[in-house]
Amino acid sequence: AVLGNGKTQMVGRGKARCNPQDVEIPAIGDELAASRAMRDLAGQLMHAADRDLAAVGAVPDLPRTTYG
Repeated sequence: AVLGNGKTQMVGRGKARCNPQDVEIPAIGDELAASRAMRDLAGQLMHAADRDLAAVGAVPDLPRTTYG
C-alpha cells in the first residue's frame, strides 16, 4: 500500500502465505496481504502524527505503544 502527499511517500508492506494443506484461493491471499499492508501503513501514520504532535509541544501523557 502506498500513500503519498506530493512531498513524501509511505509504503506499507504485507504478505500472505498459503499452507500447503489449504485450498488455493489466490483472492483470499491477496485480501490478507493488502489488509496487512494497510495495517502497517496505519501504524506508520500514527507514529508520524505522534512525532508531529511532539514537535509542536502536544505530547500525550503516556506514549502510545499500540494503535487500533
